[in-house]
Amino acid sequence: MTKVNVVNAVTTIPGLPGSPFGETGSPQIAVPAGRHLIVETLSVQVDVSPSGSKIEAFVNYTCAGKSVTLFVPVTYAYTDLGTGFDFYVALQAVRLYADPGTSVAVTAFSPGQTGTLFVTVSGYLI
Repeated sequence: MTKVNVVNAVTTIPGLPGSPFGETGSPQIAVPAGRHLIVETLSVQVDVSPSGSKIEAFVNYTCAGKSVTLFVPVTYAYTDLGTGFDFYVALQAVRLYADPGTSVAVTAFSPGQTGTLFVTVSGYLI
């Protein structure tokens, strides 16, 4: 019997994804042209003022040419007494497929004022 070395078609190094990718953006990150982004971990930080305001967060991206909006449940983290903003965070294990040349963005809605929005993704490009 002959042994055959088999390597996944998307890997360049056995055991690793095709091209590892990680980036933080405010409020979005760009997917490189000509490459699909497979997001495996998603982290979001949003803030709102005045303190005590309700907030909801969403991640928006394009998959197979269609716009996708996903609700991201956020958890209160802390209040910045200097600015009066409440900070909310989320960390999710996901499997998102973003099209080449598009973006992955975070949006937030609140009856109060939203501040800076951050999205961090990690995954790989194919």
